[in-house]
Amino acid sequence: MTRKNKSRRSYLKTSGAALGAVGLTGLAGCMGGNSGDGTTTDETTDGMSDGTTEEDDQSDGSQSQSDQPIAMGSILPITGSLSAYGAGMQKAVNLAAKHINDAGGPLGRQVKLVNKDSETKPAKATQKYRSLVNEEDIVGFVGAASSGVSVPLAQQVAADQVMQVSNASTTPALSQIGYNDDESVKYFGRTAPNDGQQGIVMGQILNDDKYIGADKAAFLYVDNPYGEGLAKRAKAAFDGETVGMVPYSKKSSDYTSTLDKLFANSPDAVGFVGYPGNGKTILRQWSNGGYGGEWVLSEGLNSKEFFQNNKSVTDGMYLASPSPESTKSADTFDEEMGGQSGTLFAPHAYDGLFLQALAMHKAGEASGKAVAENIRSVSRDGTKVYAGEFQKAKDLLDEGESINYQGASSPVDMNESLEPLNRFAIMQVKQAKREELETIPRTYFEGKL
Repeated sequence: MTRKNKSRRSYLKTSGAALGAVGLTGLAGCMGGNSGDGTTTDETTDGMSDGTTEEDDQSDGSQSQSDQPIAMGSILPITGSLSAYGAGMQKAVNLAAKHINDAGGPLGRQVKLVNKDSETKPAKATQKYRSLVNEEDIVGFVGAASSGVSVPLAQQVAADQVMQVSNASTTPALSQIGYNDDESVKYFGRTAPNDGQQGIVMGQILNDDKYIGADKAAFLYVDNPYGEGLAKRAKAAFDGETVGMVPYSKKSSDYTSTLDKLFANSPDAVGFVGYPGNGKTILRQWSNGGYGGEWVLSEGLNSKEFFQNNKSVTDGMYLASPSPESTKSADTFDEEMGGQSGTLFAPHAYDGLFLQALAMHKAGEASGKAVAENIRSVSRDGTKVYAGEFQKAKDLLDEGESINYQGASSPVDMNESLEPLNRFAIMQVKQAKREELETIPRTYFEGKL
């Protein structure tokens, strides 16, 4: 495949802030930052999804382009601070490759999947990405997991004409990154939700009289780009007066002065973007200090254990939570993934590879640009197809029919930014249990991000 030597996109509207974004946010804001401990290299992570080695599948030069495998990759956190989730994510991508190849692959060609370990480090992931591009000549890849790792990769993919689909990076900044120079093609997409949706829901809880109906609100957020970005989204969605935007440090153990600043202008309510570890200390010091006010919690604090351990403090608090519709794909995925089916963002990883293969088959071309230009169309309108139904999807496309892939993670109907809108739920904590008060359909968010 021939690539154009393009200059990098000359401007990135919000990449500066996003570059340091912490790990998985939104559904997993509590999962931590973008740096792991130690330095490791890929060992058993590279290879075909069916267990063959890279050398076993190399072309000897006698094959035509149409007979050769299509090189794809994954860059996921097998080691580092998110290593607890990487193996499940990678298994999901491998499962998607198996389903695709069992059906003959896109365009009648097998997918050669080369898995790389991001080590949950931006610099290491960038090295792995460059090796996939320069040595494997990949068309596209799934990853990375954390936003802080995905952003520097997304800044490179358009120049390389490689499609990137992240399964777990939720920072709003990524909706504006990954375009080519004239912004006609976007080479970054994701199957995870945009945190902008969560900010809208937090604002709605603060606004609505049937929940809080606050005239004045303050926002408390973990002092990193994830926390600040989501707090700003919630502030923008709040109709009343914002009387405080207060960051907190994860390294602190006494938040009295932070709380004093937060309540200096007597807010009716607080929007809290944080993690359970520090959240426990903050909320207990808030309760003991008698500050008053109502609270809206981000999804990063949505932990069953957190609510059980802080039952007397969190009772009555509100929560904004993604609540994606389940599809038949989820049943197939759960059955074949076994004990790892519940790995956070693993179904999103499966969807990321499956959608790219569908886009190639529709385009009739195995290239990053073909994926970028067709991935949205196979995710939205047409006959519904599900996980494990690659042959059915190919047959429909070959007959000139439109298809609507219903993912293992959600319906994954991609918008113009190549990201899905999720249904959300407004919840309230009652006796350590989360009670759903209202669901907000995906259509509500159209045009709002």
